[in-house]
Amino acid sequence: MNINRASVVFFDIGDTLGTATVAHPDFHLERIEIYAYIPNILQQLTESGIKIGIISNTGNETAASMKRVLVAADIYHFFQPELLIYSSVVGFNKPSPEIFRIAATAANQTTKPQHCLFVGEDGKERKAARNSGFQVVPHPILVGDVLNGNRLRYIRVSVTAAQSELAWRAAIRDLAVVPLYVTGEHGDRVYAIATTTAITQLDDLGFGVARLGSEGDPLTTEVYLLRDDRQTSTGFLNPQGQSSRFFVNDQESQWVLASSPEGMFIALPGDRSIEEYHFEDAYHGHNLKLLPDLSLLEPFGEGNNARTAGFVQAAIVEPALSDVEVTKFKTITLDAIRGYLDRYAGVKPLDGATGTKINSRHIQSSEIGLVTAALAKDLETIGGGKFTIQLNRFVHEGRELDNVAAELKGSESSEIVLVTAHLDSTAASSHTPSDYDPDRDPAPGADDDASGVAAVLAIATVIQQLATIKPPKRTIRFVLFNGEEHGLVGSQAYAKSQAAIAAPIVGVYQMDMVGYNVNPPRSFEVHVGYAAAANVQKRSLVLAKRLKRLVSVLSPNLQSPQIYTQPDPAEGRSDHASFHQRGYAACVTSEDFFAGPLPTSPTAEPNPNYHREGDTFVDFDYAADIARLVGAAAWLTANL
Repeated sequence: MNINRASVVFFDIGDTLGTATVAHPDFHLERIEIYAYIPNILQQLTESGIKIGIISNTGNETAASMKRVLVAADIYHFFQPELLIYSSVVGFNKPSPEIFRIAATAANQTTKPQHCLFVGEDGKERKAARNSGFQVVPHPILVGDVLNGNRLRYIRVSVTAAQSELAWRAAIRDLAVVPLYVTGEHGDRVYAIATTTAITQLDDLGFGVARLGSEGDPLTTEVYLLRDDRQTSTGFLNPQGQSSRFFVNDQESQWVLASSPEGMFIALPGDRSIEEYHFEDAYHGHNLKLLPDLSLLEPFGEGNNARTAGFVQAAIVEPALSDVEVTKFKTITLDAIRGYLDRYAGVKPLDGATGTKINSRHIQSSEIGLVTAALAKDLETIGGGKFTIQLNRFVHEGRELDNVAAELKGSESSEIVLVTAHLDSTAASSHTPSDYDPDRDPAPGADDDASGVAAVLAIATVIQQLATIKPPKRTIRFVLFNGEEHGLVGSQAYAKSQAAIAAPIVGVYQMDMVGYNVNPPRSFEVHVGYAAAANVQKRSLVLAKRLKRLVSVLSPNLQSPQIYTQPDPAEGRSDHASFHQRGYAACVTSEDFFAGPLPTSPTAEPNPNYHREGDTFVDFDYAADIARLVGAAAWLTANL
């Protein structure tokens, strides 16, 4: 690194230097798992004479507790003590401009804050830093190039079918390019942030490179894929799309980077919320936040994900449940589902001690912290001392949010099975975007996705009981993702952190809306489709077929599941997609939401109150039927 400009560099911690894990029940910062490339970057900056500091929101941590965590992560020695700016110490949180003023003063750059550079992955925080006079960078690997005068731009890189068999991903990884999203029939298109130098190098290598937006856009914006499901359903040449509703004026029209059959890619300024852009007639996964993640360029089955390729294979003889296991899973009844769901849908008090009922699980609601705390407490109670409870913290739109996870250690293997759902809700379709107040307006989300949350908790209860008899061979984690409704944000943050440490995840069983069934037959869906990588889809199909084989044993009132491969209308549209993108086998189970997959399939029955205040009905018996199947499939996968 040949730095030719005197600078002070401040880093955010969570999602920038590594993954922050918050301990339950006192919610202190337990540890930071540093990304593998970070020590080398910090070392290069230090050797170049650059002073390094931190600007981070630190909850109730003290300077001493932060030092303990950074020392344990083996990076404390890189930082100047006077440049460690913790919100809990200085009294201001990002994105307040005051915390950046304090940082500039600590760096002796009060009158020249442009000599300071802030590195952070949250666009709202970068926008605030930029408004305070700082230089900003969205990802650590770009720091040296930006300090050397390089500019940043969004790009789309493409390869031809003939080129797709070559080692083109490795060539991109050698450049100052940060991938955001990999798509295309064979994963042959990459949306990314790149330096001006790297873009010309890609040109020289023969890649197809489309320059998107304007130079400098990545400094204070974040990219979203917005899917206009009304336009898709009405078809080509039918002018029913809604982009002109949102992106017609001079300012907002400049945010559009590209249009594609998938949807619109927009660069949303850090001071705006994706909540403002909720298309009508939206399906699952109506938007997707594109997070910077170097693991997206790892060839599936190689690199960070080398060990995942052999994890999930069809067994020579598929295992069967024992009589005891069948009996245990049959205790997941309508009452078990109702007991959890009523609390998280606001029907009954969330906490019996206070009698508080929640109004919404929206991430912008003041109640979201109560929800995550209650989920952590529930999992702790269910675990009876056998579960390790963790909150995995991430930042979105300047807000600190938590995924909630409980781990049951395997007895023979470090390999991991995930049982998941998303914990947040929205009722945006009940209002126009300008009239929706997420903190005030109800968003019960009984089906979406309190049904999935209740199913995870009921499954955890049974698996804990089975583990008392005999622990599972593989580790099982129950994970409830935050921020799904804003673009799969929580699951992407989680999957990104797992890929960064090459976590040996066997498979992911996701549940998203498993409670709506009014008209016969009692049909449901399992989605595994992933066009970008056939081997990921193949391994995911093993999970779905294992679940299918259990229907006659545990839930004979259900039809055999409708399994979607290609084309899959739910591809990329629920939290399982965050794991597909990083090479992990995953499936999502839901009610009969989509048409198909065969012409002879039953008529789809999507919930008419999807994303509305009226999402209050759940067929508890139907949800229990699905939960039994998912729980048993996960249990069998953990014991192969």
